[in-house]
Amino acid sequence: MPMDEMNPSASPIPRRKAYSYLRFSTPEQSKGDSRRRQTDMAAKYAREHDLELDTVLTFHDEGISGFRGRNAEAGRLADFLEAVKVGLVPQGSVLLVEQLDRLSRLVPRKAMRVLEDIVEAGVSVVTLNDGREYTPASLDRDPTDLLVAVLTFMRANDESATKAKRLSAAWEAKRANVAAKPLTGIVPAWLELDKQTQQIKVIPERAAIVRRIFSMTLDGTGQHSIAATLNGEGVEPWGTGKRKGLHWHRSYIAKILTNPAVIGVLHPHRTEYADGKKRRIPLDTVPHYFPAVISPETWADAQALLTAKGAPRGRQAVAPLSNILSRLATCPKCEGTMTRVQKGSSTKAGYPSLVCATAKAGAGCEYKSVRYETIERRLLQVLPGVIQDREGIDESEDIEAQIAQLEDVLLAQRQDIDVLVDELLEGPSPALAARVREKERAVSEMQSHLAGLKEHRDIMAGPLVGSRIEKAVGALQPTEDGDLDRVAANAALRGIFKRAIINWPAGTIDLEWHVGGLCRVTFGWTEGPWPPPASTEIPPSA
Repeated sequence: MPMDEMNPSASPIPRRKAYSYLRFSTPEQSKGDSRRRQTDMAAKYAREHDLELDTVLTFHDEGISGFRGRNAEAGRLADFLEAVKVGLVPQGSVLLVEQLDRLSRLVPRKAMRVLEDIVEAGVSVVTLNDGREYTPASLDRDPTDLLVAVLTFMRANDESATKAKRLSAAWEAKRANVAAKPLTGIVPAWLELDKQTQQIKVIPERAAIVRRIFSMTLDGTGQHSIAATLNGEGVEPWGTGKRKGLHWHRSYIAKILTNPAVIGVLHPHRTEYADGKKRRIPLDTVPHYFPAVISPETWADAQALLTAKGAPRGRQAVAPLSNILSRLATCPKCEGTMTRVQKGSSTKAGYPSLVCATAKAGAGCEYKSVRYETIERRLLQVLPGVIQDREGIDESEDIEAQIAQLEDVLLAQRQDIDVLVDELLEGPSPALAARVREKERAVSEMQSHLAGLKEHRDIMAGPLVGSRIEKAVGALQPTEDGDLDRVAANAALRGIFKRAIINWPAGTIDLEWHVGGLCRVTFGWTEGPWPPPASTEIPPSA
């Protein structure tokens, strides 16, 4: 008589649990046969070996490659290991994979570590293509299992590395042919790719919105206000599917304003992996890649305005502007912001004044009020002539020298990289590879710095400075009725000056040009210049 009939209360022996791990590295594979094949193989193995296939905790890494180890670090395989550690997956369970390279395509040493982490956690790994079961005992005692695992990982890593090199070479070929054919079908939202002609074309109604955004910015309108205006007018936000917003956001306005694609420039990048981390390496820009929707002058003016002290945001973006030195006025002592204040009630208000924001908050510095009307009146009287004569402005020889020096260093670094790569081709060397990566990182940083210097030179130098000066001169002229458009005046001044130091000890307004240099407007009789000579003792009240 069977034992279970003799003892009806005896519990049946629980079956071992099996868990399926599917991985395919591209979305196309998930749409094809990969999922069905791996799922069917797991179910068949579980039936034949009397395993309980758990469908609740089955782990799928769809569209995640094992070559960079992303499935073990951030994918569902990491979730599986965590489930083992916390006890959701019991000891003695089985992890079913189609073949061993589904776990990892890292270099064999690291791939073996992934396999060992799983089996050391008390879970066996079964490869469905050959029915081999990997356990700590089999890897320790059966040299065949260990050898098969290492060789499988070697082959998988070699295949992935070869594919990565071919893909990289294909992208290099695309970049070399960028003038004849677009790199990719992804284009900014105001453009579209004609798939038949392979030409990038402008969407007229969207390009008009881009131009309007730049125009409003140059008129002094803040990014929040621009977004609010578009939402109020019912302008449909751009994007498709999940990438389409419900309404316009300030952040998207900022992206448009800082995207060089509006003047036709493409900023390509190359993806590099080092120590398991992904880095984007900027490459040389490609001018005239996109159809331009604004002029270079408009772009340069907007960038100058945005880099001055930032475009208006928050409450400042919607409140009426009453200070032509907003975001420019600077304290001569602490070099912090000076803000416009007006004490008293609406019926008995005092004169508007400029005061140090730090002192106003009681956080230090000296509370000294400078009558705003005096400052504005003197600027309107004197500044147009001062800036027309370009008083104190620095020429661009210094920045040109910096650019030339940096280009020479970049050339030398690239030559060093070529020499190291040639040596690597003669034989692998971790030390040489590390030196190449280090020099490539240095080149990347230099390229970014060089691009910044060139952009600064192009934005701030040459005829663009003259056009911005003329714009500022016009903005500082009151109308026939004596009214002044302070928003336009402030925007124009921020386009040519970094800051305006209200040097009240010296009685001057010291305006620093974006391109370098300083011009000065006197507004009153003073106690002497700031800072005082080192031998002069400053009284406590000063």
